[in-house]
Amino acid sequence: MKNINILLLSVFATLLIISCEDQSTFSNPSHHELELGSAIKFETSPAASFSSVADFAISGTLLDVNNNTQSYSVSINASISGVSYNAENAFVYTSFPSEMNITVADIASALGIDQNEISMGDFFEFYGTSTRNDGTVFLPIDPDYGPDKDNSNIGYTERNIINNGSYNSAMYFNAILACPLQNNLFVGEYLMTFTENILFGVPSFYSGVTVNLEVYEGSVYQRVFELDFFPDFGFDTNTPFVLDFICGGVDANALIPYGLGCSGSLVAAGDGVFTPYDETDDSVITVSITDNAQADCGGAPTPMVITLTKI
Repeated sequence: MKNINILLLSVFATLLIISCEDQSTFSNPSHHELELGSAIKFETSPAASFSSVADFAISGTLLDVNNNTQSYSVSINASISGVSYNAENAFVYTSFPSEMNITVADIASALGIDQNEISMGDFFEFYGTSTRNDGTVFLPIDPDYGPDKDNSNIGYTERNIINNGSYNSAMYFNAILACPLQNNLFVGEYLMTFTENILFGVPSFYSGVTVNLEVYEGSVYQRVFELDFFPDFGFDTNTPFVLDFICGGVDANALIPYGLGCSGSLVAAGDGVFTPYDETDDSVITVSITDNAQADCGGAPTPMVITLTKI
């Protein structure tokens, strides 16, 4: 049995290494007999957080990565005072480079609400869909090739490209009207503990380690620290782990990639449950997450609670 376990761990480690190497060699988001996929990116990524409604605007220059896109549209999912809204293909661009400047008024009009309903704490997700010159559509998520779908003009977008923000920054991005944190709060050294999480026979990261929380660059509401995922394998991933402090509640960022994977990528993710925090006391932070949220490498998603205690 011991030899079998060693063999399984060796196979798992090999799969992770292969996946890492694959991610570095992909140059376009198409596969499966397609030539060049269509994808749009920002020349410089726009701000993701805003400290007032008046300052909220999504601005940036849109670039056609492979110079083969006939159109690019942006859909919106929004949480406004806890109520969900969405607008499909709210904004459309047909020439590149092109300037994007989406204001609060534009978003309110697209969602069919009054501009005054948008307030601090509201969250917005933007999804881009690009259409290649031959009519093939590329999505920011894995396409659904179910038998009930029209699959005739859907391009296959590799998941490692979907998760690569430097390549497809305009295919999925978000923005929040956040209550700003003071820069001296929730920063410094913290002891991270949790009930030990085991995936594939080893911990995906260690409990009882010291992490250093810092202000996430360009954000008024996020903190970041680094974790070494699957340290037993010696990968030295040092992956950024981002915490969202949103107007009284803290959760892990929606997607925290390990930089490793098999069929796609291993990720941790916030579970959408915001734990209350006190702006006058940053001694303890509690966050609930889902480890291996996408069930990659045959492992099941694992719920866990992380406690960070200031040293």
